[in-house]
Amino acid sequence: MSQLLQSELRKLTYLRANWLLLLWSGLFAALGTVAPIMILNSDENRLSGGFSGTSTPEGINAVFANAASGYLFALILGILIMTNEYRHGTAVGTFLVTPKRSTVLLAKLMAASMAGLVVQLFSFLMAITSGFIALTFFEPHAPVAAELLFKVFRAAAISGLVLGIVGVGIGALIRNQIAAVTGAVIWTLIVEGLVVAFVDSIGKYLPAGAITGLVDVDFGKNDFNFSIDNYLTPGPATLVLLGYAALFSLIAMRTTLRRDLD
Repeated sequence: MSQLLQSELRKLTYLRANWLLLLWSGLFAALGTVAPIMILNSDENRLSGGFSGTSTPEGINAVFANAASGYLFALILGILIMTNEYRHGTAVGTFLVTPKRSTVLLAKLMAASMAGLVVQLFSFLMAITSGFIALTFFEPHAPVAAELLFKVFRAAAISGLVLGIVGVGIGALIRNQIAAVTGAVIWTLIVEGLVVAFVDSIGKYLPAGAITGLVDVDFGKNDFNFSIDNYLTPGPATLVLLGYAALFSLIAMRTTLRRDLD
């Protein structure tokens, strides 16, 4: 098992595309904190009565809650770990090296989970650093509490571990890499985002909603009636995410063990 895991990790580090994906995750997360700072301090936001500005703790919460938003790239990386085997025609060789496909798949799930964690930690650091730099242009601002950073770090770490596994499950189910990645992006950025924001009774049980519950910070009064009270508390939110990890691990196992390799 250790040799298989090392092999999967080497594949991750040798592919230039994975490093580019890591870079894009950091840029995406940085934009997620910098853009809200500029919007919250704009005249339009003050006139419209949107989220509180960065002079209030609620405004700071709204900014740095986005530091866990790079989980999409952990999901994509998990998909790539699985679908690269089919795209490059190496699936047969990979699964024939070890008599049991389940052992190979377990190594892929572990590698994806570790890779997802790295992606989210890098994204978190980029987002926090960029947010602090951007705030220097809008003094004075409310202090950034250590508790807030811990909560976002917790959400980033757990979501990275889980979404990497979910990505492997999606890649096992949808072998076409372009279709799997495109579907994941559309679902995460558009469909899931809208459901989580506007139908919280359902959205709180989706991955993005569970991550919102993990962040667990007050956003204050806003025109969107968005409140953390409508989402799960950190304990249940963690269990929901772990449930997704278990579900997609099972999907990956069943599809990989039963399907013929091309």
